[in-house]
Amino acid sequence: MQSNKTYHRIFKYGLIGIGILFLVISLISWFSPQLIVLNAESIERNLTITLVFSMIGIFLITLFFLIKEKFVLARMGNQTIVIKNGELEETVNWLDVESLSLVQFVYPPLYRIKIKGIEKTFCFNTDNYFVNAGGFTTDLSEMGNMIQKKKRELGI
Repeated sequence: MQSNKTYHRIFKYGLIGIGILFLVISLISWFSPQLIVLNAESIERNLTITLVFSMIGIFLITLFFLIKEKFVLARMGNQTIVIKNGELEETVNWLDVESLSLVQFVYPPLYRIKIKGIEKTFCFNTDNYFVNAGGFTTDLSEMGNMIQKKKRELGI
């Protein structure tokens, strides 16, 4: 069982895409405000709008560079977990997992894993089989079922 690669890319690169979009909107609002129509009227050049959108874009791009290494692909077996981050690939025994938890209010399901001996926490996703009620997510994928089974067996 392996993480869904499409959702992995969305989680990993979504922030930079949205940040660039905010920067482009701020540039358009300053240099060509007539291109932006709100309530059937073109907006006027406004320094406040431009600065707010620019700051949001810069914040999202900075956040991307801070957390991009946390998102990994995970492949799980009965005895090991293979964590792949770019070209680096690390095989970890289930007994070396310090904590493994589902991040609530995020869907498709996103898990946070902490491994003994490594101070970084990694995030990985599963497939798009889940139930979301009131923001709380329950993972129904095959990988999610294996995670729950291993957490019960090993007391993680």
